Amino acid sequence: MKILFMNINLFFANIFFFNINLLASNFSYKMDMHFAVTNHPIEIPGHLNYATYQLKGSWTDNYGKLGILICSGESKTFSSKLVEIFGICEIVDEDKNKRWLTLNRDKSELELGVGKAKQLEGQNIWKALNNIGCNYAVKHTEGFSYMKLNCRINEKQHNTLQK
Repeated sequence: MKILFMNINLFFANIFFFNINLLASNFSYKMDMHFAVTNHPIEIPGHLNYATYQLKGSWTDNYGKLGILICSGESKTFSSKLVEIFGICEIVDEDKNKRWLTLNRDKSELELGVGKAKQLEGQNIWKALNNIGCNYAVKHTEGFSYMKLNCRINEKQHNTLQK
């Protein structure tokens, strides 16, 4: 009976320390972006507004890095006033390292929305984020826009980004 009790205690101790270890390895990559938007719209009355857009601006992240970004893409606004957006961004840090990510938003308001982003490729330390899916939120106002990106990363990616 004593051996069974010790094995149960050992089992629960392992689960406890395993869960603590999992919690300790939960990291996130966060990026704040500010940019100006240029739109080139085509309106089909009663059906669809189609536009290509370009975003140009700057960014900072929670690892103390910063740089510039340029994004290009398309938006489709339906008669319901909901918008679908797809875009590709080139992001350059202060050391001239580049990375590229996609932006997708399905049927949300134009001025305020949430979507998914995914890094396609990165140079040097940014390779650590390749194929990472992220969430973003964007707010467009008169003259500029603001976006927040949040990605869950592991401890290895976190350590790489700290370099």
